[in-house]
Amino acid sequence: MSLLQRVVGQRESLFRVCGARSLAALRTTNPGYRPQSTGVAESVAYETDARPFDEIPGPKGLPLIGTAWDYTPFGRFPLKTKFLESFRERTKTYGSIYREKLGPMDLVVISDPKDIERVFRNEGRYPEPVQFNSIKTYVELKDAPCTLANQTGKDWYRVRSSIQKDMMRPKTVGAYASLQDDVCRDLVDVIRALTEKEDSGGQVHDFTNYVYRWALESISVVVLDKRLGCLTLDDLEPGSDAQMMIDGVNDFFRSLVKLEQSAVGLYKYIRTPTWRKFEKAIDQFRLVANKLLKEKLADTCKPEDGKPAASDTDFMLSLLSRKDVTFEEAMGMAVGLLAGAIDTTGNTLMFNLFSLAKNPEAQEKLYQEIMEVVPAGQPVDDKMLNKMHYLRAVVKETHRLYPTVANNTRSLDRDIVLSGYVVPAKTIILMAYDVISSLPEYYPEPEVFKPERWLRDDESSGVQPFTLLPFGYGPRMCIGRRFAEQELHLGLIRIVQNYNVGWTGEDMKQENRMIQAPDRESFVFCERA
Repeated sequence: MSLLQRVVGQRESLFRVCGARSLAALRTTNPGYRPQSTGVAESVAYETDARPFDEIPGPKGLPLIGTAWDYTPFGRFPLKTKFLESFRERTKTYGSIYREKLGPMDLVVISDPKDIERVFRNEGRYPEPVQFNSIKTYVELKDAPCTLANQTGKDWYRVRSSIQKDMMRPKTVGAYASLQDDVCRDLVDVIRALTEKEDSGGQVHDFTNYVYRWALESISVVVLDKRLGCLTLDDLEPGSDAQMMIDGVNDFFRSLVKLEQSAVGLYKYIRTPTWRKFEKAIDQFRLVANKLLKEKLADTCKPEDGKPAASDTDFMLSLLSRKDVTFEEAMGMAVGLLAGAIDTTGNTLMFNLFSLAKNPEAQEKLYQEIMEVVPAGQPVDDKMLNKMHYLRAVVKETHRLYPTVANNTRSLDRDIVLSGYVVPAKTIILMAYDVISSLPEYYPEPEVFKPERWLRDDESSGVQPFTLLPFGYGPRMCIGRRFAEQELHLGLIRIVQNYNVGWTGEDMKQENRMIQAPDRESFVFCERA
């Protein structure tokens, strides 16, 4: 089984596993064939002139393993450092749709926004998530509860439909703005203390460490309704809750990459050193998160009939009060929020700061907007955030050039026509946003950092829909999106309001840890007068 199969998903076409002909072949030999109804309205009609699946262009690869060798540490596109380059290079060679054979699995990569829209419009009521074999193995071995990330079908739909009432409503999220703003002010205090050290020259090394603390602290005031005390100048105690959470999440991603590179999945049969590290990492952040959640409930929750009373200002109690979500599901959701926010939001802040440091004109323009909207010494609320259009444009442009999540995948429950080719049901389809972001037909001067392209009143605006979806789209859009965006906006406001952000040395690059992470982290902060 190929390494990239585990990176982009595990769904093999049922027709090919059973030795049957593909739907594309059925259509070619039987023009009257129609797909069986799935019970969900289909927006893609059968196209008589569609070409068969086998004619989709793409690299040939080797017998049995296909192109999997290319993604090994010895191949053309090592998974850790050049994974995204493969999509751009192959798109230049084969076009906006191509097919790779990765062991027994077919992967179709698309970079036409119209095709991407078509995929999302046909994903059905219960979209298929990407499954990592290593995570799936852990869940089975530990009998661990499913979270929204790996839950499927009707159970996923039930939990998602209920929880998103809290997670996606702007008014609910905005109520936490002042609390998260306090965390951002503490981050600024840490920067001030670090830059005031003798001979620092304003330079802060190991800044990612403090950004991860900021990210955990920011989500803790929401989920736990308390501060963890992460943002201090001193190193965190090795056994502290905060340090164990951060270390656990970081070790999880680092070992996940190595496990998914395993061609044979030896960890399924033998507890390899990487598997032990992976297992320990998940155990660690789950243990700490559950401990913190139970402490929170013991302090504030007085349940009646097994359910606490709902609260408009307490996220966790509101979550637990829902009759259509079990206690285990609510706790699993909270654990996922606490763990998932550290790397994703933290890395995104790092990429935004680097973009501003390398583009001082954009940074100055953002600073002027901050000064106009945010009164000196006043807390930032959600109403102020809604007025900051250039800030949002900066974040979108950073997502385009330095995506934390560079692509999305789907496995549809029906066959579909993309770019004139029939793609059978259960085929893994990868939507390569990073490729689209580099193409001048969608983004004039794609190599230029230009937030103005996202402003509606700018003459050069007019970005096509479905060219950039950093949080996904549809029913499986990232459920923590609004909290992450609010946290990120507040962090940028407070840092740029107080400091001119600079950069020296070699440019930051991205490293693939399933999500993209910065490979260097040294900023220069000069306090504004």
